[in-house]
Amino acid sequence: MGADAFHVCYGLRWEVDAANEEEVTRLERRQDLRQVAARSHSLDSWWGVTTDQGRYFLLVGKLIGSFGWENEHTGRIEDTELMRLAEETKKKLRTAGFDAEPAWHYQFEPDY
Repeated sequence: MGADAFHVCYGLRWEVDAANEEEVTRLERRQDLRQVAARSHSLDSWWGVTTDQGRYFLLVGKLIGSFGWENEHTGRIEDTELMRLAEETKKKLRTAGFDAEPAWHYQFEPDY
C-alpha cells in the first residue's frame, strides 16, 4: 500500500494526457526523451498522476524532496546551498537541451 506524496523540484514540469497511451507507456518505461536526457546529464526526473487522473506530470531538474507519510517529513536548505543547486541545475538543463526557464515546482501526487 502506498501513500500520497508531495514533491519539491527545481526545474521543468510538463503534463501528459492520460489518454495518450504511447506517451504514458514511454514514461512508465523511463524511455521518454526528457527522462533519457535527464539521466544522461545527471538530472533527476519524476513522474506521476495528477489529482484529476486525466493527466500525468513529469518533473525534470533537481528533486529537492518527496514528502509525505511514507517519504520525508521535513526538509531544510540554506541560502548558499539553494543558490548553488539552482545555478548547477540551470547549467545541466541547458546542456541537456532544455531551453525553458526553470522554476520551483511543488507537486502533489495522490495515491489511487
